[in-house]
Amino acid sequence: MSLLEVGNLNVQFHKDGKKIRAVKDLSFHVGEGEIVGVIGESGCGKSTAMRALMGLLGKEADASCGRFCFLGEEGTFSPNKVQKKMAMIFQDPFSYLNPTVKIGKQIEQAVRIHSGGNKKERKQRVCDLLEMAGIRMPKQRMSQYPHELSGGMRQRVVTAIALACNPKLIIADEPTTALDVIVQGQMILLLKRIAKETKAAVLLVSHDFGVIASMCERVYVMKEGTFIEQGTAEEIFYAPQKTYTKDLLKNARRTRIKADATETEEVLLKLSNVTKLYSNRFTQGKAAQKEGVQNISFAIREGETFGLIGESGCGKSTLAEIVTGQKRPDAGEMYYRSFRTDLLKKSARKKYLEKIQMVFQDTCESLNPKMTAGKALMEALRADKRQILTAEERKERAVQILKDVGLTEEDMWKYPKEFSGGQRQRVCIARALIRNPELLVCDEAVSALDVSIQTQILRLLKEIQRRTRIACLFISHDLEVVGKISQNVGVMYLGSLVECGNTQEICTDPWHPYTKQLLECKPDPDPKKARRKKYAPLRERQEKPNKGCPYLGQCGYRMECCEKAAPPRYQFGSRKVACFLYSKEHRKGNTDMPMTSQI
Repeated sequence: MSLLEVGNLNVQFHKDGKKIRAVKDLSFHVGEGEIVGVIGESGCGKSTAMRALMGLLGKEADASCGRFCFLGEEGTFSPNKVQKKMAMIFQDPFSYLNPTVKIGKQIEQAVRIHSGGNKKERKQRVCDLLEMAGIRMPKQRMSQYPHELSGGMRQRVVTAIALACNPKLIIADEPTTALDVIVQGQMILLLKRIAKETKAAVLLVSHDFGVIASMCERVYVMKEGTFIEQGTAEEIFYAPQKTYTKDLLKNARRTRIKADATETEEVLLKLSNVTKLYSNRFTQGKAAQKEGVQNISFAIREGETFGLIGESGCGKSTLAEIVTGQKRPDAGEMYYRSFRTDLLKKSARKKYLEKIQMVFQDTCESLNPKMTAGKALMEALRADKRQILTAEERKERAVQILKDVGLTEEDMWKYPKEFSGGQRQRVCIARALIRNPELLVCDEAVSALDVSIQTQILRLLKEIQRRTRIACLFISHDLEVVGKISQNVGVMYLGSLVECGNTQEICTDPWHPYTKQLLECKPDPDPKKARRKKYAPLRERQEKPNKGCPYLGQCGYRMECCEKAAPPRYQFGSRKVACFLYSKEHRKGNTDMPMTSQI
């Protein structure tokens, strides 16, 4: 039985007296309890169509529908009538969370409207929803504001709010974009279980073929505002008919862009035992300082890309803020071109760190909503005292950098709200590159991009590196993406660097149990393989122990010594690994032989 039937959905925007058709004659259906995928490149109209169904488009948009049937009731398309029976998980959670209201209160509002109950019952329901969405310490997190959470954690809060509505149809717009592969797998299990147990249908919008293959029974392929191909997951993945679909799958299955070897040994940035801890206001005593990063050591050479990978909330973004000078470490040393910068005052530190630029994870936070893309780029050039350019030169440079990241000159005059999530991310990358930095810090810089544009941006960064010798600290929750661009990689877990070394060696032969789990959890862009993959259930997520190995609660190789103290970093050639399995007392075989993986 069909839950939703839509025929000839059209959306057009009005701008400067012109009408722009964003969605063209879109027709589709979703059955009860069915999980249907919509896939396509950024800007093709996926999110616009979904927002039209929810009645979330602004006054500048006109939405019309030839046929609309929901829950067996056929009638005039009126999103306001069905909103209470539909829920949406958004791609950019920060834009849809109230920054002045605690997350527990925001979820409780949805529970009160849709489920009722007394205050105690509502609070328990909020805790249950947060746990379902994979958030640790739900009772404590309820008292936090959105800005206190990582990007991935905010995404899970939005998921919890959607589930609070007890919806018949869940529209999930890139629900796993900001999540690491382990939590991504857990969210896949969660949405599949919800669809099965509650008969709620899921309309999944994603650019990730692995996620689509893992979840969807049927798939619609979208291009330029319309569906060009549809079929079962097997038909789309194994026998695509359209060239566009074939190209998307080809990009999704391309496992590696070979990272160029660096030719110089000159170190640009060096961190030695850097520590930055935050007081957890929900705990007391010695356990109060848990969050942050501890004893982080690595170096980045000129022209090198160093990858940093780990789950959401592990401290990657904190480390990025330290590297860019936004935060000062509590302990340890940081050097930039042999100058120790962590001891300098802010004004003096700026002198050494002005050639470091950052691409942020949350595009809506980092772009001024009242400033066009072109103005944002030209403002970045105007603030750079190293480049004295005329207004015309700044404009020419802005146009060129937009073209370099896959946008057009016409995009110069668009505001952030007029771009898709992936397009906004490209504007942020252009703004960072326009100042010709020596070190680029990319914090989830391609997480919102579809596979084809993602490949384009990675190749762009490589080309810029070859031309300018720029170095890059590339932060991601996706080990596959890091493997495509970096020469060396560090793997983080709960604020600690658990493995570090050559990217190719670590990706093909992981030594630490957590690294192995990251590799095994990546969804395959192949329905048969993806559906056989086993993901860790949400209930296994545990807190960092007060003592012992940070990975203690998750590890299948745990020993008695792991509970007593955190393991030191054992070094073998260029690889460092923090695991007692690599100590002389516990390694397998002859200790005189070269070290190999112990897992």
